[in-house]
Amino acid sequence: MDNCILWTKAINNLGYGISWKNGKSISAHRKIYKETYGPIPTGLVVRHTCDNRACVNPNHLVLGTPKQNSQDMVDRNRQAKGCKVGTSILTEDVVLMIKSLSGSSRQVAKLIGCSA
Repeated sequence: MDNCILWTKAINNLGYGISWKNGKSISAHRKIYKETYGPIPTGLVVRHTCDNRACVNPNHLVLGTPKQNSQDMVDRNRQAKGCKVGTSILTEDVVLMIKSLSGSSRQVAKLIGCSA
C-alpha cells in the first residue's frame, strides 16, 4: 500500500496524530510503528518517508536518528526559514527594506526603531 493513511482522530498543533495510552499522549505514528514492528530503541525516532505528519501508513514509517530526521528536513526543504522561524521578529518585507538602505548598522537600526 503506497498511499498515505491519515490519522482520523486527534491531531496536535504541529499536524501529528496523537493517541492516548494510560493517561499519556503518544504520537500516532510512533504508536502504529510499535504495533507493527515492535519497540522503538532508545535514541531513535520514527521518520516519515512521505513527509505527511498525519500519515500512519506503516510502509511510510522508518527508524532513524534525530540527526537523520533533521537531515530529511533539510534535504526536503522543510526547515523554517526567514519569518517562519519561531523566534523571528522581522518580516521579509522589513528585511528587504533594510537591505536597500545605506548607512551604518547603527543608523539603519535607529531608522527602523531597533538596536544594532
